[in-house]
Amino acid sequence: MNRNGGGRARDRESGLVAVTFDFWGTLYENAYVRDERLHILERVLERNGQPRAWESLEAAYGHARSVWDRVWRQEQRSIPIARWLDELLGHLEASLSDDAAAALGREIEEAYLHSNVPRPVDGVCDVLPALAQRYAVGLISDTGLTPGRVLRQVMARDRLLSLFDALTFSDELGIAKPSPEPFLHTLEHLGARPEQGAHIGDLPETDIRGARSVGMRAVLFLGVSHREDGRDLADAAFEHYDELEHLLARLE
Repeated sequence: MNRNGGGRARDRESGLVAVTFDFWGTLYENAYVRDERLHILERVLERNGQPRAWESLEAAYGHARSVWDRVWRQEQRSIPIARWLDELLGHLEASLSDDAAAALGREIEEAYLHSNVPRPVDGVCDVLPALAQRYAVGLISDTGLTPGRVLRQVMARDRLLSLFDALTFSDELGIAKPSPEPFLHTLEHLGARPEQGAHIGDLPETDIRGARSVGMRAVLFLGVSHREDGRDLADAAFEHYDELEHLLARLE
């Protein structure tokens, strides 16, 4: 997606021309639909003659989550839903046909489309339109069970999607933060050099370290995750979105 933000960035030779955002805990509140996904799994296994106790489902979900977390942290990538299901079903000693597993995977991935979460962080819907008039705007998101194709629909629902010039999701790019690739890939699509960009995120170990490693300015958002331990790593920090425009102006 491009709203000609790259052209706007190239027209400005100095200062801050591109702003990128993290998704979870930065643009959107952290939200959890674990139980909803467990109910989906429970129904599918029952329909396929392989019912399991709730405690077993919880244990299998936790196992699959631990595999996802290990791969994300150690290999800096998101595992696909098929791998997640293999881990989960293997832990349950259950099996599904390829078609049934694919349908289950889609239901798991799309759980947020049938709930009233996640919601944008307070103030995001007010400040983003103004920022999009001044900067090329990008998104750099590590994804879990909710892939980029679904997060796009969530953003469209909240009328935010059209404000972004570039969207980078780890399940689509194949690599996650803090690797340089997601940042450099997004900046390329925005038509900006690293020194012309600022990244806003809530996690010091991925957002802040990753942005700093490629030469971007790094801004820590404290309003959701409250990661005060990241202040010393960031170029700036803020708690409320009504502070952001002034903060970015100072960084310029």
